[in-house]
Amino acid sequence: MPLDRPHPLNSRPGASRLPQELLDSVIGELRDDKGALKRCSLVASNWLPASSTLLLRRVLWPPCARKIDVCKTPLPNEAPPTCKYIPTSQNSFALCLEILASSPRLQRSVRKLVCMPPNKMHDMKDDTRGALELQTFVDIVNRLPHLELVNLLGVVLQSGDSPSTEGNGRTLEMFHAFGESIDHSEALFSFLSTFQHVKHLSFFVYGLFPQGWSTELSASRPTVEVLEFKHTQDPQGPWVASSPLSFYAGLARNLDLHTLRRLDADSLQPGSSIIFSAAPALESLSLSANNRELSLDFERIPPRLANVEVSCMFLVHNGRIGPPGASGVWTRVWTTFRAAALLPIRKIVVRFNVMFVKTSQEDLYAEYEAILSQITEWQTAASVLDELVRLESITVELDTTLLQAGAPMASIHIHDRYVAALRDAIAKGLPRRYVDILHVKAAASKPEV
Repeated sequence: MPLDRPHPLNSRPGASRLPQELLDSVIGELRDDKGALKRCSLVASNWLPASSTLLLRRVLWPPCARKIDVCKTPLPNEAPPTCKYIPTSQNSFALCLEILASSPRLQRSVRKLVCMPPNKMHDMKDDTRGALELQTFVDIVNRLPHLELVNLLGVVLQSGDSPSTEGNGRTLEMFHAFGESIDHSEALFSFLSTFQHVKHLSFFVYGLFPQGWSTELSASRPTVEVLEFKHTQDPQGPWVASSPLSFYAGLARNLDLHTLRRLDADSLQPGSSIIFSAAPALESLSLSANNRELSLDFERIPPRLANVEVSCMFLVHNGRIGPPGASGVWTRVWTTFRAAALLPIRKIVVRFNVMFVKTSQEDLYAEYEAILSQITEWQTAASVLDELVRLESITVELDTTLLQAGAPMASIHIHDRYVAALRDAIAKGLPRRYVDILHVKAAASKPEV
């Protein structure tokens, strides 16, 4: 049968019907790729056959030709297979709306919505290529009653009129925004205001902190249980200091943080007092020490805080820890805990992330042993721990990676003897009662380099 003719499965009894133009467009686009056409779930199964065994679980939207993953509902003890189709359109959001409007069953099946800008390989000079109109985005989300996760990977929401509030009363399991997606706070908070609850809110800032976030933008503020905030600089560019104060002020003014239980943050200082004042129920705090000052406003720390995690990154080059000042990270960590002495801290978790920059790994393990002695400044710890009267558990995790010229980053298997050596070094600086609650372990098992 010629590939440009309507596929006979489009008329299968009980199948969800799609616009014939859409089917013709997909078939026409793939006319020269018979293998892809044969595997195309849109053509081969017409989306949702009468058996209801195919459910659209994840919609991945970029403005150019990309994919949507369709997961088959598994039988008992059956791993779920994955089918993919590739609709090509310069206006994929309009296409997405058209598809959703054609199938109520499809609307009920979507659980995850992922939005991406065009691939950098595409020669597109339009500055709005990674932008979405806010109301259109809200319209799509409102058509998905069982949506659990929204992921904006560099896509910018364009501000406009206040969006429809049909979604009020709904709960979103997770919202994640990366890079440019958080540059325009007005549209971002307007979208979040269409939900009553956002259980897990995650932001990843790449480069400078977004500015202009401190304004109160929405009267409707969703409650949040977990707030995750990561910040990194362009490794190819200089480190540029930028203040997170406006960013944190915007979070506190446009989100209801009274239900916040966990905060996982980089660069919390000097915005700690803003978040702590707005989150009285905070129970768990995860921080990154790195080579920055680890100073918090402990006078305003929530009284329920019981679990504290600190990650320390050590970059090792030619046997030396860098960048400058990194070797004193551990002392700053304990100084922080000393300031927190009045808190009911029950659990402390410290993660050592050691990255070796080398051209060979011949003397890697000898160098590794030398590094362990530099990051175990535990003598400072004893007096601090004496003040944490409710402490029940101390866990130290060790994760190591190797960065070689011309090779991808690789995980290094940490031999048991190094874990034991680290525990012995720690134990020497601690009273016996703390050694009994000390747990030292390697990170999750990974292939050995």
